[in-house]
Amino acid sequence: MVATCTTDLDIINAAIRALGGKRNISATDKTNAAEEMQAAYRLVRDVLIRSYSWNCCIKRDTAAFIEESDNMLYREYKYIYQVPSDCLGIISLNDRFTGYSGVELTESYNPFYKIRGDKIYTRYKPPLIIEYKYRNEDVSSYDACFCNVLSLDLAIKCCERIKQSSSAEDMLRRQRQDALDDALRCNALEIPLRPKPTGNWLRGRIIDEWRVE
Repeated sequence: MVATCTTDLDIINAAIRALGGKRNISATDKTNAAEEMQAAYRLVRDVLIRSYSWNCCIKRDTAAFIEESDNMLYREYKYIYQVPSDCLGIISLNDRFTGYSGVELTESYNPFYKIRGDKIYTRYKPPLIIEYKYRNEDVSSYDACFCNVLSLDLAIKCCERIKQSSSAEDMLRRQRQDALDDALRCNALEIPLRPKPTGNWLRGRIIDEWRVE
């Protein structure tokens, strides 16, 4: 698939056009719009990657094993692994879905891993296969739908400081929802292919789900 955008600047210019800008900016542009967009870009991109499972921002790898812990505070999670430096959200460990539905907040269950700082504590012995959302900085690998949503998110983030218009921001949010719907329809997001996470009530009754062989 031919890349829709090849540089960060392509996405920034798409965001400026979404705000009604009439010309593209350059990397050395010192206008208010250019500086606001460039300052916000990395954070907006990382939040978007973390918020959804974009096919173009998913990686599968083996987590680096650190040690076997004897810390009594983590006695159920003996094996410690390093969270990858480019990880923005874990999807699965050893092909077990790690999502949390957030529905039965009063129910308790016994998860098979915990994240503390930049480390994963789990019951799984090495190797630990991790699938995760990663900080993809290669714009040329981005899906066109991801580029569209990212440019709109950037426009929304900077709208108040550039346009001072709540109506313009509302319009951008509607466009953003349409763009996200487009991504779902063409499977740029992997959500349709993944099983829906169970709630805690059901998890607590599926004993084999957390058993490590």
